[in-house]
Amino acid sequence: MERADGEGDSGERPPRQRRGRYFYGWNIVGASFMAHLAYAEQFSSTLGLFFRPFTAEFGWNRTQIATVQTISRVVEAGTAPLIGPLVDRFGARTLLPIGALIAGTALVGVTFVDSLWQFYVVRGLVAAIGFTLMGNLVTSVAINNWFIRMRGRALAISNTGSSISNVVMIPVAVYVIAEHGWREMFWIFAILTWIVVLAPSTILIRRRPEDMGLRPDGEQPDAPQDPPPTALLPGQQPAAQQDASRQATPEPLWTRKEALRVPAFWLIAGCFAISSLAFQGINISLAPYVQDLGYEEALVAAALTTRAVVMAVTLPAVGLVAERASIGPVRALPFVLQSVGCVLFLFADEVYFLFPALIVYGMGITSLGVTQEVLWANSFGRLSLGSIRSMGFVVTFGFGATGPIIMNLIHDYLGSYRPAFLIFLVFFVVSAVLILFLRPPQPPRYVDAEQMGARGGPGTLQSRPEV
Repeated sequence: MERADGEGDSGERPPRQRRGRYFYGWNIVGASFMAHLAYAEQFSSTLGLFFRPFTAEFGWNRTQIATVQTISRVVEAGTAPLIGPLVDRFGARTLLPIGALIAGTALVGVTFVDSLWQFYVVRGLVAAIGFTLMGNLVTSVAINNWFIRMRGRALAISNTGSSISNVVMIPVAVYVIAEHGWREMFWIFAILTWIVVLAPSTILIRRRPEDMGLRPDGEQPDAPQDPPPTALLPGQQPAAQQDASRQATPEPLWTRKEALRVPAFWLIAGCFAISSLAFQGINISLAPYVQDLGYEEALVAAALTTRAVVMAVTLPAVGLVAERASIGPVRALPFVLQSVGCVLFLFADEVYFLFPALIVYGMGITSLGVTQEVLWANSFGRLSLGSIRSMGFVVTFGFGATGPIIMNLIHDYLGSYRPAFLIFLVFFVVSAVLILFLRPPQPPRYVDAEQMGARGGPGTLQSRPEV
């Protein structure tokens, strides 16, 4: 059998992981952390820093500029169903470097655009394809394959790369744009992408622990394990009763059609889609909103950096909390925090409201990202997660794509972002309520991960247990 990293199998499996030794899964987290470091340019809040220079040079209004983020989200939603099965089959090791090459090249291409349609094609279409291949869909599936019991903290550590990137790159972007111009900043983004993604992902990433003779979380293969978190949500029956003599716990395996038939899929996708619309709209408009309130550029940079610092500092705690996503209030917490943030932003013309708004909203963003990935993996398991999660991306990013346009249309027609904050506040509240009704789906079959093909083929299937 051929190994997932592309090397031939000599017939002898590598020695199994023993408790107390370093677990290779943390290398996957490290490589994913580096990929998140390179994702800074794709963040809507970072793109907001380019509104004024683009308007000054090209005459584009805010809605026209924000539309590029809508195009990006549509492209990500459209390509995700194609990429998801590839993650399951080949792993992130193949996809991350390809994504970095495409995204970095596109970012360089942005420096040569001189019309709006070129900007849409290069930044909205080509760069989005690259970022999808090296983005959260790929890295979260990779991590969820290596961690079950500790997946919340592993995802949180990985996502810290995004926060650190914001902490560093926002003030750098403000300085470079002011002193050297916006084109130089896109060159920096491109070079950063190539440096921090290509080598780490190629060297460190492996598809699944079973491909290396290991087990998720570094557990001993002969020791009894708790049922995977797919059984931990309220009302869920154990996936299989663990026997101490077994070396692997049968885990859920879904097809896309099966997942699309269960209410849990649509409830998770719908709640995060509604919030994604608000989230994307606020993020891209945050810098211009603070500028419109009359704050100096230095304070704008300090405000956005504060949010990024809060996100980085709180992520470890967020990861631990997200591992308790079986509890309703934990699932609702990200939406509640963002609701409170919206209220505070309405009064942000006073500086003592601005920074609390950024802090609370930043905590909501970190909670949203980690909790969402934990819920998808807990509900549908890890073995077919790429295929299922990518369909969720279609719904989430499809809604999210409209956020930047809606937010900036409201501004362009009403002259203020405040009405948009009121609308989005309602969206977050609705999501917080709906997610409380989540009940886990009953898997149609179970499979031993160790018996699956190295390229993700079917293993020994077990029918649904009687309940």
